[in-house]
Amino acid sequence: MRDIHSGRNTTLKKIANKQCTMEDTKMLDSSCLTEHPDNEYLFGMEGIERLAEGMRKVGFKGAIEVWDMKDGTYQIYSGARRNRANTLLGNSRIKAFVYPYPESETERRRELLGANIYGRNAVQRDNAIYTARQISYLRETIRMERENGIYEGEKTREELAKEFGTSPSNIYKYESLLKLNDRAQAAVANGGIQLAQGSSMSVLSSEYQDIVLDALQLIRDSNMAGVRDEVQELVDYIKAHEGEPVTAKDAVRSVCGARKPMDSAEYADGTDQETGRDRDPQEDMAGSAEVIGNETGSVSGKDGQAMQAVLPDRPAAVSYAPKTAAKKFNQCYEKMEEFLRADKQYKEKDRGDVLDKLQQLRAMIDSEILKIQTDAWNGHSEDAE
Repeated sequence: MRDIHSGRNTTLKKIANKQCTMEDTKMLDSSCLTEHPDNEYLFGMEGIERLAEGMRKVGFKGAIEVWDMKDGTYQIYSGARRNRANTLLGNSRIKAFVYPYPESETERRRELLGANIYGRNAVQRDNAIYTARQISYLRETIRMERENGIYEGEKTREELAKEFGTSPSNIYKYESLLKLNDRAQAAVANGGIQLAQGSSMSVLSSEYQDIVLDALQLIRDSNMAGVRDEVQELVDYIKAHEGEPVTAKDAVRSVCGARKPMDSAEYADGTDQETGRDRDPQEDMAGSAEVIGNETGSVSGKDGQAMQAVLPDRPAAVSYAPKTAAKKFNQCYEKMEEFLRADKQYKEKDRGDVLDKLQQLRAMIDSEILKIQTDAWNGHSEDAE
């Protein structure tokens, strides 16, 4: 947890060090309360019904925080969700700590952020978009403080990292989320895309972001494993073909190659669910080719219906852009090295199959080595010319 008492910002220190008791609260009529205009945008209003149910069971033992607007109304800057939940329960009054309305806009912005972030003990880690908005809000506040000559903190990104209890590199990732279109931001908010993935997508135009999202949906619909790992590869593919008429189908075909859609039930025990016998690895290889399609783009097999949406009607060809190829190789190499170095034993019935595959793999590796060496030689020859 962050040590908020070590922060250099005097406003947040003041918030952290308030020594108020429930004797300092007042009962206010809900009709006199207004919400801070930035509250919902920064912190959200999800879960009001759940909060109300909790308050119904155990009661509301705390108090919201408001500013006295000196016109008979009070503006809530911490506790808008609790007030809504209290009203939902049919209550017309609520306890509140009442404070003077801050004179400066920067102080009001600081108190709004401080009371909500520290009042919840952490930023909303279950919704990175809200965190991104809060970071952006504090960045703008710091800019205003610099203009007014009252800023006392560190360099902006370092200060943001300190206030939000994360690294400067994560601050960059959070802020980049606000460059995503509405659809991509919604995917981040509901957990479909992680922070690093959303940040990676943010360099793309809105149109290309939609292509990535469409490609991810095609991968999911086709029951292919590893959707999370494919985001960066999809982004790299689209960046490598920027300006070209790229489609989601093209991106999936390039990134996923000849991967066969996985049926979790079928692969759980190593048997074919239709015949009940052990699967023949050669049949699996043939099946993969069959599912990917022939020269006319046809698709067969029980996964064919799902894959038909993925495959364009032209010959399937696996290709990787240079950056993606190196990354894909390193991913495969690390997994294979880890496995080969592990202590293991094979059942007698499996040894022949494993040996055959290792020999096939060795032949493919020899072929790849020769290809790379040939490409390197050709490159040297062209340079010499």
